[in-house]
Amino acid sequence: MPTKKKPAKRKRAPQRKPATGQLDQLRKTIKGLKVQLEREMKARKIEARVKSEAQKARAQLAAQIAALRGQGRKLASDLKSALGDATKRDAARQQALDRIAKLQNEYTKRTAELKSQLSRATSELARKSDELRKLAGETAQRAVGIIRSEGPQAAPAPSARATSELNLGSSTQPSGAGEPDEEQ
Repeated sequence: MPTKKKPAKRKRAPQRKPATGQLDQLRKTIKGLKVQLEREMKARKIEARVKSEAQKARAQLAAQIAALRGQGRKLASDLKSALGDATKRDAARQQALDRIAKLQNEYTKRTAELKSQLSRATSELARKSDELRKLAGETAQRAVGIIRSEGPQAAPAPSARATSELNLGSSTQPSGAGEPDEEQ
């Protein structure tokens, strides 16, 4: 007959004491707390770095804003002065245009006056020239009449000289400065 085998005895794990279980549990808790603490430390380091970078960025931004404000003020003052200069230049230009128009009007009036004075003077000169020509002709005729009437009594040389002087005097003196007219 077959023989029966005896079942193998199982070895039991030594039984642990209840304190070791608690100890293992505490070790797991400590390990978890350590990991959590390390994470929080890393997060705080990151937060501190981000905070310092944000402060640096804020300081840079404030400096840039201050510089931009200064530039804006300067540009505004430059723009105001440029507008003021443009206004002054426009006013000066307008005054110059007004002055030019006034001078043109004065020039036109003065030219018209001078032209009328010139035409009057020209007509007066022409009239006086005609009168002088007539007077010179009359004077020459009188002189010829006087010379002919004196004829034989006067010396021939002086009378010829007087005749030539009278003829020359009447033709060279246009202003009538020769002998006075007896009829006037």
